[in-house]
Amino acid sequence: MKRLLGLIPFIILLSIPPAAQPVSETQLESLHNPYLTLRFEPSLDGFAKDIARIYPQIKTDLASTFGWEMPYRPTVVLIQDEDYVNRVSGNTITVAFAVPTQNLIVIDCSRLDIRPHRVDQILKHEMVHLLLHYHIQGVHLPRWLDEGVAQWVSDGVAELLVAPQRSLLEQALLAGETVPLEDLDDGFPSARKYLLLAYEQSRSLLSFIATQYGEQTVFEMLDSLKSGNDIHTTVDNILSLSLAELENRWLADQQAHTTWFTFVAVHIYDFLFLLGAFLTLIGFMRFLIKKRRYTDDEDE
Repeated sequence: MKRLLGLIPFIILLSIPPAAQPVSETQLESLHNPYLTLRFEPSLDGFAKDIARIYPQIKTDLASTFGWEMPYRPTVVLIQDEDYVNRVSGNTITVAFAVPTQNLIVIDCSRLDIRPHRVDQILKHEMVHLLLHYHIQGVHLPRWLDEGVAQWVSDGVAELLVAPQRSLLEQALLAGETVPLEDLDDGFPSARKYLLLAYEQSRSLLSFIATQYGEQTVFEMLDSLKSGNDIHTTVDNILSLSLAELENRWLADQQAHTTWFTFVAVHIYDFLFLLGAFLTLIGFMRFLIKKRRYTDDEDE
């Protein structure tokens, strides 16, 4: 467990000071099998057994999806230490992270019931990060592509307590305030709003590529990166576009489907709720005014 100290988790860009250990080495139990090593707090024995049971099938599914082998044996650490994950990740909405250089996955099980998360989806998401970085080492793997693929493969699940919100992307598109793709190359913003937006943009762009150019195109791009081509060469060779042109086409497509009318239509119940609350407030204020006038009349 001590090797967790000072590591830079995959969820953030900036270096951080070493964080305190969530639990001591002696408090962690171990479970070893041919596929992985599990370290966990005693109270998480059930979670550990579930992961040991589902890991082989997820591994098989990912190997089939990507066409890549997974010869490494990762370590999965299960803890119940919200403060530790918050300190290491730099935000309060992270429930899991991966450290590819250590073949390590850390999951905070104390908050998985809030969203709720399914531990198999979280595990699959983090396993995608490990798989991508195991095979793509000769060139830089853009953060937006890494996270977009992980969400795309794990049915949109991210390692966040709060799910990325389509409304944030809609608002950013309407206001012309999306995060430039180049700013999501090395890492994601730390501010909560823009962190969620970065996740949503990454997922949306990957979905756009898969929809417009075919799902196989995504895997061809990853194979190109694995072969040593950078992202610019990859996009140019496979999509016959520059990266900037790809971003512009994605933005144009999203903006074509995002107008104030569609925004209001999608959130009509939210607006009606706010309108109802406003009318209730107005009614209550009118009641107080009438009551005061009635009291004044009696006093006279």
